[in-house]
Amino acid sequence: MNNGIPNSVCERLDALCVENRRPAYLCVEPDGKVLDHGGDCDRYGFSDLDRSQPIGTQLDYLEGLLPLDGTPLELPLIQVMPDIYADLHLFTDQAGDWVLFLDSTQHARRIHEVQQQSNELSLLRREQTEMLELIRRNHDDMLAILNQLNVATVVVNAEARIEFLSESGNPLLPKGEKTAIGKRWDEMLPILDEDKSRIHELIARPENKRERISVRALTAMGRHYALDIDVKDDPRDEGDRRIFYIYDVTEVCDLRQLLHEKSEFEDMIGRSDVMAHSFQLIRDIAKVDATTLIEGETGTGKELVARAIHNSGPRKDGPLIIVNSAGLSDSLINSQLFGHKKGAFTDASSDQKGFFEAAEGGTIFLDEIGDIPMHTQTRILRALEQKEVMRIGETEARTVDARIIAATNKDLDEEVQNGNFRLDLLYRLKIARIHLPALRERCEDIPLLVDAFIGQARAATGKKISDINQDAMQMLLDYSWPGNVRELKNAISFAAIHCKGPGINAKDLPPEITGAPARHSLRREYEIDTEKERIMNALEACDGNRGEAAKMLGIGRATLYRRMKACMIRPSDLPKGVSLD
Repeated sequence: MNNGIPNSVCERLDALCVENRRPAYLCVEPDGKVLDHGGDCDRYGFSDLDRSQPIGTQLDYLEGLLPLDGTPLELPLIQVMPDIYADLHLFTDQAGDWVLFLDSTQHARRIHEVQQQSNELSLLRREQTEMLELIRRNHDDMLAILNQLNVATVVVNAEARIEFLSESGNPLLPKGEKTAIGKRWDEMLPILDEDKSRIHELIARPENKRERISVRALTAMGRHYALDIDVKDDPRDEGDRRIFYIYDVTEVCDLRQLLHEKSEFEDMIGRSDVMAHSFQLIRDIAKVDATTLIEGETGTGKELVARAIHNSGPRKDGPLIIVNSAGLSDSLINSQLFGHKKGAFTDASSDQKGFFEAAEGGTIFLDEIGDIPMHTQTRILRALEQKEVMRIGETEARTVDARIIAATNKDLDEEVQNGNFRLDLLYRLKIARIHLPALRERCEDIPLLVDAFIGQARAATGKKISDINQDAMQMLLDYSWPGNVRELKNAISFAAIHCKGPGINAKDLPPEITGAPARHSLRREYEIDTEKERIMNALEACDGNRGEAAKMLGIGRATLYRRMKACMIRPSDLPKGVSLD
């Protein structure tokens, strides 16, 4: 032995070139019992082995390995203690079977560390793969959603060059996405030049000052698009990258245009069945050069109908002369309608042609024809039958070529029975006839009219009024509208002046509407039983101001004077403290 180590073990250690590996050994008899042990036995945990027991029962990692069959064994990195690893070398000589222990703990730890690092790296790679797959799925899902919603997404950099374009934007480009990447958006997107300037202005604003804008596009294939565009800052970048969200609203605009065409005709608005019938009747009457009578209550739009007939007919390039018959004085009405010769009466300082001659080649519109005196009706009948007029003070007739359109809010048949209107003139007037429905007879048109009047009020007042709330709209629907569309327009103008925010509220409406009873039991009745009561209430509400009372009633000032006279309303009839202006 050398230093207590048998020679055979020393030879083995020399052959293994052991350096600082703290060797130890066991010698085992053929029956498995320990014959001898030595070296650093404490390190490997077998310094107090029981020599009477087989080694396999005491060191489980040797169970079944001994006795050897003569063939040496090498077992690397065997855990012999909780924190100790050893390389085992088993061989046989004349003394018995030998087990040589060489410390490999450091090596085992390094291997363990490498394995642990390898496991961690594998886990990291797996997590990275899963994350990339999740990102890919999210990317695909987002694109699918954007494409499904018809939202084209364009990302542009600080130089205004396209870095990303979603598939939904491909129809705008001749060869799709691949041709756009790296190019300037204002060179690739086929938006009209004036709209591109608006987008540049939008980009220059802070994000909180931007708003969605509507633009138009024309592709190389000649297709027109209506687009809405939002411009946002890229939240991933603190620089100048922008994200364009482009919404294709072409179909919506087409449908809106179709609805507009069906609901509007020559400044008249309505999509109810009665208005659709009226629009068609106007088109039919405009095609023929026939005398036309327009009937309807005050404020229903008789003048608009007259304009529509003129503008849609063969005389549209000629003049349209509008005559408010109720506003003509009895003493001068013949002169104003038919003209006069110089010296025909005191103030006739020169020859003057009348409204009929002024309408040569065009149309003359006689509004409120039921208020024209009987002696003037005779002259109008001659103009209709003979196509000629005679100026006051002259003896020779002058030929006139003008279409005559008349309008009235009276029942002319009743006026004929009362002796106030010529029957033969009525027959000549109603060759073509249009009856305009009262607003209370087409209440489904009120929201459409309100929207149009809000737009007009917005332009007139400069206020950013966008809508009307539900309570206010319900009040408008419940009101009976004795002044018809004109009164509705005045009510919206009143509300626009008084409203404080972007929307009209119920408190902004005129008092006669906010205090009106519901229409459910008055569908075709006036709010007040008699016209006299309506006028009296309006005058009282306006402190006797006839101009304001006329606006409240939705009629003209001259019409109010005439109706006050017809109803025999005197200043003494008004409540105490109220006097006429």
